[in-house]
Amino acid sequence: MESVSLEQSATVDELLEACIQAFDESGTLKDASHVRMFLMMHPWYIPSTDLAEKLVLKSQEKSCTAECRTKICHLVKYWISEFQAEFNLNPELADQIQHFKDFLTTEGNERQSQLIDLDSVPSYKWKRQVTQRVPSVSKKRKMSLLFDHLDSCELAEHLTILEYKSFCKILFQDYHSFVMHGCTVDNPILERFITLFNSVSQWIQLMVLSKPTAPQRAVVVSHFIRVAQKLLQLQNFNTLMAVVGGLSNSSISRLKDTQAHVSSETNKVFNNLIELVTSCGNYSQYRKRFSECSGFRFPILGVHLKDLIAVHVALPDWVDKEKTRVNLTKTQQLYTILQELTLIQNTPPNTDANMDLLNLLTVSKRQSSKEAMLHRGYLLDLSLDKLCESQLGPECVYSGRPEI
Repeated sequence: MESVSLEQSATVDELLEACIQAFDESGTLKDASHVRMFLMMHPWYIPSTDLAEKLVLKSQEKSCTAECRTKICHLVKYWISEFQAEFNLNPELADQIQHFKDFLTTEGNERQSQLIDLDSVPSYKWKRQVTQRVPSVSKKRKMSLLFDHLDSCELAEHLTILEYKSFCKILFQDYHSFVMHGCTVDNPILERFITLFNSVSQWIQLMVLSKPTAPQRAVVVSHFIRVAQKLLQLQNFNTLMAVVGGLSNSSISRLKDTQAHVSSETNKVFNNLIELVTSCGNYSQYRKRFSECSGFRFPILGVHLKDLIAVHVALPDWVDKEKTRVNLTKTQQLYTILQELTLIQNTPPNTDANMDLLNLLTVSKRQSSKEAMLHRGYLLDLSLDKLCESQLGPECVYSGRPEI
């Protein structure tokens, strides 16, 4: 692959040939990074079924030696082992490779056929299911899951587990679809993750605004600032952004009486957290801090999704008008972002989960999300109520909102 890596462009056939030649007859791989990059990124330029067809046709050419055919089988074996989800979720691709395996057996190439094993591919369908929520028919909902009793560390750890589980369901095809469409259309897995992120912010606002007095609301605000501190210690920047966003929302920040009861030291901590996740300098503070992390780390996914779109918009897929030569500069930049996200999915948080608590958190955040969706402006109305109470007394309260 060395000769191709030095070029800024190459045809798909040249890249495929370089991947084949990266293996020797025993299956030893000379340059895994370039082969992995091509196998991950090829859907940007050619469907997986078309790539599989190219491999099969190449193995059946008269000029294809037994050694070359063995290398092709090693490449297919590596493709299956490194990108198992693709073969489980794409039945047409799996059928093509199975037919190729059967053909090798029929032709008496049993040793080559045995290199290809689709039976060991696990099922990913359960992981890709998006649970359908049955909307509540009740006109009045009561928010009782306030989690006042929970330690900030415990809450931060379980929020991390909850969001990380959702993050691990996202695959290359979801990122690819998002970049190509510029939104989450027909992308339920990524849409669910984004909804979960937003529900955390909405849930925090409801937790604060559900308290009747400014001192009580200040206690909740301070509690979630401590949660945010713990999230930073856990290197969970995604949920940290959601918490900071919830506390910074105008529905909370406009409550000056509430803010007055938050200690100056706590406010200083919060301002530092805001500065860390601010978009200034293209999130330079966050990027620097994230790059210094090791072990488990959870990125602000929205920042990296923007990076993917920025690269896609700035650079063309092909370097020629005929669309025959792949832009390898673009491929490398996209791959660097996607590979990092993939590696993060393989490094889980070192915390133990209480399943009952996870379920309660899920229900509570789902309920707050429904309130926000079913009653547009609900959080604003609730916030204005608290503002009116502090300035004009309780008789100013707006009475058209649902009961909490």
